[in-house]
Amino acid sequence: MSKNPQQSAEIFTIWSNEIESRLDPFFYRPIFKKLVAVVNGTKRKAHLLSDIVQFSFAGDWGEDPDTFEPSPDYQLCYVLRNTNFDNKYNLNFDDVAQRYVKNSKIEKLALQKGDILIEKSGGSPIQPVGRVAFVDDLPFNKPVIFSNFLQKIRIAGDSFFPEYVFTFLQTIYHLGYTEFLQNQTTGIKNLRLDDFFKIKIVELPKNEQKKIAKFAFDARKNAKKMEEKAMKILSSIDDFVLGELGIDMPRGKAERVFQVWSDEIEGRIDALFYKPFLRSLLEQIKKQKHFTLGEAITEMSGGATPKVTGDYYLEEGGVPFLRVQNITEMGINLDDVKFIKPEVHEKMLKRSQLKKDDLVFTIIGRPGTVSVVPENFEGNISQNSVRFHLQNEINKTKIIPDYVAVFLNTKIGKDLSLRWTAGGAQPALNADIVKKLIVPLPSVAKQEKIIAGVKTIYEKAKRLRQEAESIVISAQKEVEQMILA
Repeated sequence: MSKNPQQSAEIFTIWSNEIESRLDPFFYRPIFKKLVAVVNGTKRKAHLLSDIVQFSFAGDWGEDPDTFEPSPDYQLCYVLRNTNFDNKYNLNFDDVAQRYVKNSKIEKLALQKGDILIEKSGGSPIQPVGRVAFVDDLPFNKPVIFSNFLQKIRIAGDSFFPEYVFTFLQTIYHLGYTEFLQNQTTGIKNLRLDDFFKIKIVELPKNEQKKIAKFAFDARKNAKKMEEKAMKILSSIDDFVLGELGIDMPRGKAERVFQVWSDEIEGRIDALFYKPFLRSLLEQIKKQKHFTLGEAITEMSGGATPKVTGDYYLEEGGVPFLRVQNITEMGINLDDVKFIKPEVHEKMLKRSQLKKDDLVFTIIGRPGTVSVVPENFEGNISQNSVRFHLQNEINKTKIIPDYVAVFLNTKIGKDLSLRWTAGGAQPALNADIVKKLIVPLPSVAKQEKIIAGVKTIYEKAKRLRQEAESIVISAQKEVEQMILA
């Protein structure tokens, strides 16, 4: 039964001869029975996944390079993790871990083109475990293995194209199939591999398998190109804003060795704070009209996060409770937003209520991102953000909140914020530091021009991303019809 009082209990009956190896009711829900019937109801020949797999290996996390003393028995390898799974575009190699792994394990675990990775542990409250990834490229100069949260399979024989099997598994994942093949312990979801390997893969003629796989892979490629084009457009924001402000971004590689005189020390002894290119940017800003946020802030408060176990939240229909992921450069994003009860908003969290033209500034998790609160928006914020309101003008020049957000969200705006972060495993700012941040103050006409220009760039990027999303979703539906029709 759901903990949500607004949701009614789901009651259904199963017969004793329908009971398989599992006793948990979730496995026998009518919705899953219908899904199984769709996947397994084909009149075409089908094989258990276990019957078409050459081998299946669990991964290894290896040893930490920072603390492990390597020996000839170990080798430094790249290790793919759940975080390298891209829900739209297969694998993302932007942040691949490196770990020391025993030589005796590498041969078995080393990935090859054509291998399929299965996420057997992980997931999230809104994402089932059981995602799959296909190894079609390995742009590395060391062996590539995979973590203990993943499982590797290699398809046997020549009756099935690996690309087709991957596409099939990905299709039923998007249908929600693996949601019914998972256990949950201490917040981590675990895939029931025995049940996963009982999935029936429809055997189609090789030319049809190839056609389906090619269609799915090509759709992802086209969508990714659009996404990359959107990213390129977004990257032009910094040059546009800085150009309008007359600020020259230092080019070339940042200095790795530099000196700081004793009379230049400002109470900080970390090297990042004194990087020459940051000091150069600050000097340029200080040569023109500018202000510190502390001079302009009229009201400021931090957020708070009620305990998840308490009676503070609603599934829907409450007041939006913004977390770090809801604060973006493009504005407040209500995807995956949580809701708090109106009485919590009005009493316990009254001081952090949001109002029009407030700036919401993230201080923990992804510090330095700013969103402006739009008109007629009711909401509140978590402890990982602060909200502040600015006075209308300073030194006889009007301050437009959207302009301030645009500047702080540029690369240099963020760099100048992050130079103040406190050390530790998770970079963090605080309200006092936010007040020290410096913002250029051009004329109102210039502020409005910058706002309009950035808005146009965001709209172009948004259209491209929406088109990319549409391609992916449309392709998923078409592949579903091809495979399960």
